Amino acid sequence: MALISRNAAKQIMMDVLSANLACSTSDLTHPGVTFHLAERREGAFRFPIREKSLQIVTVGQGAVVSCSSDRLDWVQGQLKQLTRGQIFSVRTLGTLDSYVRENDQTLAGPDQKYVCSSDDIVQFDVPRDIEIRLYDETNVSHLYSQSHFKHALAFRMDSPRPDRLAVTAECSGQIVGIAGASEDCERMWQIGVDVLPEHQGRGIGKAIVGTLARAIVDKGIVPYYSTEVSNIQSRQLAVSLGFWPAWTEVYAR
Repeated sequence: MALISRNAAKQIMMDVLSANLACSTSDLTHPGVTFHLAERREGAFRFPIREKSLQIVTVGQGAVVSCSSDRLDWVQGQLKQLTRGQIFSVRTLGTLDSYVRENDQTLAGPDQKYVCSSDDIVQFDVPRDIEIRLYDETNVSHLYSQSHFKHALAFRMDSPRPDRLAVTAECSGQIVGIAGASEDCERMWQIGVDVLPEHQGRGIGKAIVGTLARAIVDKGIVPYYSTEVSNIQSRQLAVSLGFWPAWTEVYAR
């Protein structure tokens, strides 16, 4: 069983984000705004870099902007004098959305990202009538017939971010919830979760996400969890298990 302290989890997160944004870790804690050309770096998340790219991230200090070369001058002109709060305001995000729509894109987010460590995972209860089962990469594909749990799994093992672990909740022999972990990069796996509507509000989501987070940490990997800032229920689930708000981002897609 591996242990990942909160400090270690934070450092891994900073290393991955800096690779993802093509910046330094010090840029992430810089109080101002820094701008960087998007490029593929070792250790980054395995999401594709679009030909027309734009991503903005804050870890709570300033903001880091990463974009394609053709967008750099315009983005700098719009954002270089703004504070973090102004950049993530509705007015500025609306301006950015209008800009990327010229290339048939939209601005996604803001998304809130949460991270957890061995130090932080809290105890949780499993509902009495629920059976929890853990799947690993050798048998997670057995769940691919459960296609209605679309937020939990990628449903393809040839994905650049393959499903590595999953936890199911079963009630009377029926799967009513799935939490899955995708290998978004070597050091951080993302958790997705789905619970059938008629079984929500019973603590099932907390039980399967908590079980999965422990299994990820036990492998020496940092679990992270993503949700829209407006999804209060999802954010409460993350916090209740010991995840902490780690970064916020918007991006063109």
